[in-house]
Amino acid sequence: MPDNGPEMTPRDLTPPQNTPRVFIVCDQDATAPIWGYIIREKGLIAIVETSVKRAMQRSVEEIPDLIVIDVNAPHAQRMELCRTFRSLGASPILLFLPYNNESEILEAYQNGVDECVIKPISPAIFLAKIIAWSRRSWSEPMRPRHAGRLRLDPSHRSIIGSNKKETKLTNLEFRLLHLLMSRPGYVFPSEEIIQTVWGAEGDVIQLKNVIYRLRKKLEEETSEAHLIKTWPGGYSFVDE
Repeated sequence: MPDNGPEMTPRDLTPPQNTPRVFIVCDQDATAPIWGYIIREKGLIAIVETSVKRAMQRSVEEIPDLIVIDVNAPHAQRMELCRTFRSLGASPILLFLPYNNESEILEAYQNGVDECVIKPISPAIFLAKIIAWSRRSWSEPMRPRHAGRLRLDPSHRSIIGSNKKETKLTNLEFRLLHLLMSRPGYVFPSEEIIQTVWGAEGDVIQLKNVIYRLRKKLEEETSEAHLIKTWPGGYSFVDE
């Protein structure tokens, strides 16, 4: 008989303890198994839920590293699902949308979504996005940052101003502000920011959008919007 090597035991088949966990909410019977298969083939843990109601119930129990929402539910239900996941943790959220609707995309970002993906999307692009986010989401914890009256708290992914009010940030907003605060006064070139925060998938338009949202939060919650300064070709954080 040919030697097929040592027999695999259940222990051998158990993923390592630090394997990234991807929670997929997909109510399409033909698509959900494909997303789960693609992710598991890359050695990641896929938690697939096909019911929006069960996903919202299960969201309290699971602590995923990345959340993918791909549902054909009504707009209000999609937004509620995003708000629920964002209220429970800081894990990045990828929201798949069936069409390009600017108002819905803006509302999704306001509800804590980190990236909106317009369908259709090929399995190859889907996997590329999962891998890209994995490089940013499952790295070493970032250190707290202090500058003037502003404090950046990585454990809660939030900013706290002089009024002591805590304001939650999206993953992109947090990473961008953390980078700028790492070297107050230094003008980070746009290309350097994009490469650090987005990787190869980023562009100047995305950077401007996140800067705009970040300034708006700083203005509304801490009256510190002026701390992010625009320069020709880049941005800096002003440490007062």
